[in-house]
Amino acid sequence: MNTAYRFIQAMGCVAALLLTTTESAMASSLMLLSPAQVAGSWTFYVQGAEQDACTVTLKKDRTFSAQVSCLQAWLGRTPTTWSPTPDGLLLIGKDGSQSLFLELREAGRYEGSVDGTKTLVMQRAHLQSVH
Repeated sequence: MNTAYRFIQAMGCVAALLLTTTESAMASSLMLLSPAQVAGSWTFYVQGAEQDACTVTLKKDRTFSAQVSCLQAWLGRTPTTWSPTPDGLLLIGKDGSQSLFLELREAGRYEGSVDGTKTLVMQRAHLQSVH
């Protein structure tokens, strides 16, 4: 019985070690990008209506170029600031409320649900021809 107890105790230690290692690996895989890394020209469009795309510059100070007003047609308001998150990007309204969360799908491409029926795509302008 002493051997069985030691075996169970050892397995518990192994399980705890694996859990800790997995949690650390998962946390480090969600790296928060800096505003400087996200800043630049981005093309926005609703999936299926690429012909209505508009290009907006996200600035390092987390503001937008004047072209951001094109997003009002899809969002119902014009965001005034943005903030990177570990798994995406928040577009934030003038009153500080969230206008839209865009999920990071792959490098240079974010997607968010608008009205639960449409998908708004935000894609690096220089990657536009990739998709």
